[in-house]
Formats: sequence, structure tokens, C-alpha cells
Amino acid sequence: MFSMKLHRFIGNFNLSQKEVEITNPENIKQIKNVLRLKKSEKIILSDGKGQEAEVVIDFLSNEKIIGIVNKIDEPASAEALSVVKQVNLYLAILKKENFEWAVQKAVECGISKIIPIITERTIKTGLNIARLEKIILEASEQSGRNIVPILSSILDFKDAIAHGGNASVDEKIIFHLVANPYIPEKNAKNAIIFIGPEGGFTEKEVGLAKNAGFSVASLGSLTLRGETAAIIGTYRTVYSV
Repeated sequence: MFSMKLHRFIGNFNLSQKEVEITNPENIKQIKNVLRLKKSEKIILSDGKGQEAEVVIDFLSNEKIIGIVNKIDEPASAEALSVVKQVNLYLAILKKENFEWAVQKAVECGISKIIPIITERTIKTGLNIARLEKIILEASEQSGRNIVPILSSILDFKDAIAHGGNASVDEKIIFHLVANPYIPEKNAKNAIIFIGPEGGFTEKEVGLAKNAGFSVASLGSLTLRGETAAIIGTYRTVYSV
């Protein structure tokens, strides 16, 4: 992976060619007007699927920017990817700003997939998907990721438990305040975690999760806000700490 000192942009870039065009208006505005980058300066372009390239800016206009591919970093091999813990976050929908903040920070912490869920104590049930996808993309760029996490469709809790329960993963955890402390499996390569809304999951929901093969664990003795639990749960699970 290239240096974090270079500004990173993720998009539908064809990095197989020597010359790459940037036509996304937001990328152009960021490069020209916000960062004020000039010809001959370097940036990182990623296709969001694992491949990225160091690119030298060769031409700038209000309609497009042309870059010359200097170095390419190929997608990691299957063997290399196997050492990275893949974690899917099933997150109860929170208030707008809180949910967006949780999503942003979970991406920065290394989450692979985010599945919004509706639980018994969920109050807000709608989401601005386009805005969330933009937040995920920008958080991926900011944190130096070259694979953009997936945002899935909203699921009801029962459907989410059935969906997660049928998955073949090393860890399946529902975080709940009244439970034994979470002890990560050091050799786990993938995991599913459930984070509840304000007030947490109901005992009925916890029972459903247990019946579906989930472990019930806490993130400590303190009562955490939903967005805080999402960040701590993601970080601890991804890095097995």
C-alpha cells in the first residue's frame, strides 16, 4: 500500500491504462479548489476493489483531470487477504447524526460490511442511503483503505439473525450489557457482530440470537451509547483486542 501522505481518491478508475481521466465533479473540486494540487503533483487513485495506483497529475481543467500512472499496487493475493479479519457489523438504526458517525468510524476501524437493522427498541427506521454511501467512500479515502465497505439493505432483527446465523464465520457475537466480557478469538479470520440501539437489545432478542448460535458478550461494565458501542465493538473484533 502506498504512503498515507498522498491524497487518496476512490472511484471507477481504469488503472490498467497508462493515462487515467478523473471526471467526477466532486473529485475535481477537491483536487483543484480545496487541495489546490498542481501539475506534476502525486495522488493515489483506487478502484475500491483492492487495486490502487500512484498517479502524477498531468492536466487539470474544470471538466477533467488527467493523470499518468506512475506505480501500481496490485490487489492482495487470497493468501495475504486471509490474514485480515473480515467483520460484518449489524447495527441498529440510531438517530441520523449518531448513525452516520458510527458508520464513519466503523469504516475507519476496518469494518468490511455494514447491515442496518430494525430492533424492538429502534425509534428511527429510515436512512439516507446515498449520504451514507458517500460517508463510507470518504472515510475509506481518509483512512487509506483500498476496498470500500459494503452498505447492505435494512433488515428486521429476526431476518438479520437468520441471515447472520446461517453465515459460515468464526465468531458470531451479539453485544449486550448484562453478559460476560468479550474475549476475542485470536485466530478468527472473520466475524459477525450485532450492536443494539439506545437501551440495547431486549431479552427476547438476545434469546433469539442465542438460539441461532450467537455468543452474548459485553464491552465492559459501563453503559455505552449505540454509536460508541459500534466503534469499540468494531475495533476490538477487527483487531482481536
